[in-house]
Amino acid sequence: MMAYRATHAGQQGRTRRSFLRASGAGAVAVSTAGCFGGDGGTDRRSSPGDRTRRDRTRGSFTVGLPNGIEAPNPLTASSSYTWSVLELVYQAGVFVEPQNFEVLPWAFTDWGHEELDQGMNVYFSINDELRWTDGEAFTVDDALFTYEYYMDQEPARYLAAIDPMEAVSEADNGFDVRLELNEVVGSWEVEQLGLYLLPRHVWEDVDDHTTYEGDEPVGLGPGRITRMDPDTAIEVALDGESPFTRYDWFDEHELFIAEGPYLDSIRFQIFGSSSALQQEFLNGNIDAIYDDAFDVNRAENVESRDGLDLIDGQADGYSHYTVNMRVTPFDDQAFRQALRMAMDEIQWVQRMALGFAVPGSVVVPPAYEHIRPETAVGEEVQQSPDEGTPSALEALWFREAEEGVLDVGAIREFLVSGEVISGQGGTYAGVEYPGSLTDFGEIFQTEAAYDYEFGEVRSDVLREAGTDAELYVDGQTIEERNGGPLTMLNYPPDARPRVVEFTQNYVENLRQLGVPIEQEIVTFSSMSDRVYLEADFDVYPMGWSNFSTRGATSLYSFFHSDNAHGEDSEFETFAYNASGYGLEGLPGADEEIDAMRRELDDERRNALVQQVAERMYLEAPTFVKAYPLLQWPVNSGEYAGFMSDVPGPGSNNLWKQCLNVHRR
Repeated sequence: MMAYRATHAGQQGRTRRSFLRASGAGAVAVSTAGCFGGDGGTDRRSSPGDRTRRDRTRGSFTVGLPNGIEAPNPLTASSSYTWSVLELVYQAGVFVEPQNFEVLPWAFTDWGHEELDQGMNVYFSINDELRWTDGEAFTVDDALFTYEYYMDQEPARYLAAIDPMEAVSEADNGFDVRLELNEVVGSWEVEQLGLYLLPRHVWEDVDDHTTYEGDEPVGLGPGRITRMDPDTAIEVALDGESPFTRYDWFDEHELFIAEGPYLDSIRFQIFGSSSALQQEFLNGNIDAIYDDAFDVNRAENVESRDGLDLIDGQADGYSHYTVNMRVTPFDDQAFRQALRMAMDEIQWVQRMALGFAVPGSVVVPPAYEHIRPETAVGEEVQQSPDEGTPSALEALWFREAEEGVLDVGAIREFLVSGEVISGQGGTYAGVEYPGSLTDFGEIFQTEAAYDYEFGEVRSDVLREAGTDAELYVDGQTIEERNGGPLTMLNYPPDARPRVVEFTQNYVENLRQLGVPIEQEIVTFSSMSDRVYLEADFDVYPMGWSNFSTRGATSLYSFFHSDNAHGEDSEFETFAYNASGYGLEGLPGADEEIDAMRRELDDERRNALVQQVAERMYLEAPTFVKAYPLLQWPVNSGEYAGFMSDVPGPGSNNLWKQCLNVHRR
């Protein structure tokens, strides 16, 4: 088993055993986000000397992507690679800065709200100095049209923000626009004011938003697409006189350099394979790699080369396995918890991610400390694999008989006992659990929904795996109940090799446990359709990024029954609550999620998010594998101005980096 990569001079590599000891009950270290990148003496962050505009050598900065992008339609695009391009063109009303997640003026200059007996009114004014990328002026009429269009079209990606919107009109109280909401929305500043603005003169003739192909997309900039070949390369010209970066707050903010952008253009170059992408960067033919696509096996190659560097970053999402709770026995909490105990998160952190990850628990990434359950009791949030995790968030971690070997007996005993971990302290599958951190209250199940036992192996897939006993659910095998084995979706071997290997290992663990499961290889696109459009799956591996900084929006989108395919649902577009969490007869947190969405007080809303996140961890509709410690490979020999220690430094915050980056 590979030891942890040393993070500082003189620090010894950490073994799996030392990691587990360090992360035991009460072992919580001081948070040191971003300690896994090499410095190499380069300018990793804007220095005070860089904070004022000066003559700079302009040019084009090239970013490598591993896959092509979708049609550049801001209302239908789902790929993070597509959004790396779109966010340079389409802009929202407000700017959420990536350090403390403060909401600041952008296309809107000021805003306010008033609560009503039924709902609330939101008011805002626009920055009338802005122009669309085709030269037309940005007007109040464009803002009115944008909100009318969202309400009329109801694009699935934005349903959480659109659903409460009732009407929009010109304001008569000193603001430009009044947006009427039929309920109080606690995070209205980021939800409703965070929608991407659309030019009326382009979109008013688009009767169906799904048909817009994005030819010559027009936004508020600072980027304008000058070349669009979704399978090979995209060029985005940057406006060096963008009014956005002339705000006083921008000049005063410690992360940003005023009066940018300082580059003529950003070029996105698309590669057919991960290895080619990594090599082109090492050869100096591109200036950066989209951070989520960086192969951490190349980290030492990057750090050993003059002029190349890794910019430290934090995750704004997580990788996961999600189950279809509509399928027996995934509808039982005891079974889901047992499956999570068979997933070796430490193997992923150590061997697959080489220490560039934190083992997973709740669906809130560590960067968002204010809405993590640990914060409710004053515990530090684990920000690196060398730090500890509170025992309550290790409740479903991998059960091992010896290093890296599944403790089949302990998990089988847990299932047969009929117990579930419901928030009450006790010993479960051989591990002591101290009880919940947040006192989240009543949980859906306090005992198993089925009688489990292990007996004669009848399944061919388990015979071939050499399993010694098969799981029986109320006296039947899973194949007898379901008409066949369970299915784990997986990617083609060359697409995501580490994910593929880890998933294969996980499937083998489940077979050794006595669960008949086989793999089905599908492309990412096919997997997305199967999962989010058709709900035709048992288990799938994937990841979420750009989790909402307030928590409520993402929890609503991913885990509210409004966004799940039920028996009577009529979704014709993606429904992102793939697990079915909250559907009738299944555990859910609809009431709590609705309450947090209505809560205007930050502290009360944060407490609700913390409680729901911890409860969901135990109810286990999704198994959070890990939070990546992102490393953004860049050409620091020729370029400076990079922001470090922010979520998604070279992915979801890539467009914000482009406001700063400049030639040395």
